[in-house]
Amino acid sequence: MEFILDWHPVIAITVLSLFTVLVSYAGLKIVRKFYTEDVLRQNHEVGGFIFNAFGLIYAVLVAFVVFATWTEYDNSKKNVDQETIELADIFHNSKALPEPYRSQVIPLLRTYTEDVINSEWKQLEEGEPSLKARESFHLLWTFFTSLDRSLIKNEIAYQETLKHLNDAGEKRRMRIFDSSNNIPGIIWVVLLFGSVVTVLYTYFFYAKNITHQFVMTSALTVLNTLILYMILLLDNPFSGYMKIDHKPFDYVLQLLSAGM
Repeated sequence: MEFILDWHPVIAITVLSLFTVLVSYAGLKIVRKFYTEDVLRQNHEVGGFIFNAFGLIYAVLVAFVVFATWTEYDNSKKNVDQETIELADIFHNSKALPEPYRSQVIPLLRTYTEDVINSEWKQLEEGEPSLKARESFHLLWTFFTSLDRSLIKNEIAYQETLKHLNDAGEKRRMRIFDSSNNIPGIIWVVLLFGSVVTVLYTYFFYAKNITHQFVMTSALTVLNTLILYMILLLDNPFSGYMKIDHKPFDYVLQLLSAGM
């Protein structure tokens, strides 16, 4: 179902809602065909209590999953922002380095940033890092750790640069982990089961006007569809139409260009 992520949200919501509403309508017609009014009315009292209990349990589960996926999505975006902030700090602190080291920092930072944008961002959809970006970050790390310390006059700035470089590496790893950290399949099974059962329950109540019952059932069906679609989007922060973009890295490139 992850191919739906590439659809425009309006198209995805429309198609999914129409499909699920048509299926729910077919289910309602089948139940009305095999069960009489008297049989369905007998379910109202007992079925109502069970439906309320089931709905409460399902609502708690959905609330938990939405909260968890939103938190993960928000953290993923913050990790991207923080990584670029660390890169910008490395650039600013590198101005304290003596030549020829100072002039070598911008090309190394530029190469890594461009590799993230042009190579790694696409591979994050598969939860995989880019070998080019990993190598360019390794070169950046090697450069700073192999400097001749005797030539560095501002030792404090150098130590701060190493700290920012270490933090950038940590945020990079978190970004890669976030791209493959999805909801376990068993949770999706429970969510889908709960969504289907809540709609099925409505079939076994009786409204004299089937159109009115269909409207109420459709509203519940569309709501469940929207919730599951939202969870799918939040669970894939680096995939699809609404994925986290690389604009913070574009800012770093602009900063490097201005600093040349």
